[in-house]
Amino acid sequence: MKTLKRNSPTLRLLLGSLALAVSPLLQAGSPALTGLVAEADNAESVFSAPAGMARLQGTHMTVQSMYVTSLADFEVDEDQTTIPGGNPDKGDDPIIIPSIYYVRQFDDRWHGGVSLTVPSGFGSNYGSTWSGRYETVDFSLVYIALTPAVAYRVSDKLSLGAAMGINYTAEDSEVKIPQPGTENDGKITSDLDGVGINVTLSLLYEFTDRTRAGISWTSDSDADLEGNVRLRNLEPAFDKIATELGIKDINTEITNTLPQRLLAGVYHEFESGNYFTVDGMWMKFSDFSVSNIELNGNDVNVTVPEIYNDLYAVTAGMGFPANERLTYKVGAMYLSKAVDDEDRSFSIRLDRMWGVGAGVSYKLNNGNVVDLNANVFNVGDASVDQPSLVGQIVGENDDPWAVMMELTWHM
Repeated sequence: MKTLKRNSPTLRLLLGSLALAVSPLLQAGSPALTGLVAEADNAESVFSAPAGMARLQGTHMTVQSMYVTSLADFEVDEDQTTIPGGNPDKGDDPIIIPSIYYVRQFDDRWHGGVSLTVPSGFGSNYGSTWSGRYETVDFSLVYIALTPAVAYRVSDKLSLGAAMGINYTAEDSEVKIPQPGTENDGKITSDLDGVGINVTLSLLYEFTDRTRAGISWTSDSDADLEGNVRLRNLEPAFDKIATELGIKDINTEITNTLPQRLLAGVYHEFESGNYFTVDGMWMKFSDFSVSNIELNGNDVNVTVPEIYNDLYAVTAGMGFPANERLTYKVGAMYLSKAVDDEDRSFSIRLDRMWGVGAGVSYKLNNGNVVDLNANVFNVGDASVDQPSLVGQIVGENDDPWAVMMELTWHM
């Protein structure tokens, strides 16, 4: 039985898996990722809480774009780090998250819909000479989700919904490897992709015309990822050994299991027209697993370190209609730690996160609605104290902030 190294390309999938797990937060079209479940007033319900589609009349479509940029830089503690090279390059590239949602009413009880979303996309290039090059040089993770859904209105108060998520995963990464007796580093590159399926079941109950609550459960998902892990830039002696051992180009197959999650939320509108939403998320991330690993057709037994915490998130938002067309919105959110400080590594260098946001919603003459939201998030110090192949790397985020701008068009 082997334990996965913390700089393993397989274990690096944890970061993307975590992002996919909290993807309903990233698809929320209100400030600070609020209004996830019970607001249910547009086509976005098809993705995170499909029972909400039953409230919509006729045909609805939403086109959404989010721009996210990180202001944080990882700063190496040179007093404690034993590997030369210093700080990385500016590693986190800005990302754009596009989404489209469509809902159609079939009759008084049935609705159907589909969404095409990019729940997460990450790209970082830290450079090939920094102190942590034996942990990460660059990587990219992209998830694309196609989600068909149906909703059924049981009564004036109760609606049920179901959806199937078809999730495509693609991962590319590079890390350096030391070569004894020479100053030249080799490198390990990985290129994996695959498809996983999950199921979402949801319920929405309308106590009154102004108050409703909902719940949405998403099953775990097994994605079979296939691709290659390659050794490159090797010195002649090491290149010969790698070739003879058959490890220079490794055909890799793994099963990546993403655990279940649960969303719940409430919506209430006051007589003045002002309203608030509160939503919570729980995800059993402690059950994350990587299994059924095959290298060049040979089964490899591994264990994943049991260091991951269940995740909790809470969001709260308010809306203040100024007139029939214009509504002002504010919100706040909090997401718990995926790992404790002492267990954090470069494979999943995430801390607790909190954020605030503000936005406006404007109804056009043709009935379409445009939302514009601005959000600021504190992503934590995300400190790392990690042994590497040839020494110790210690450091944390400097200016741990991220900014998200969101533009949404409801038709």
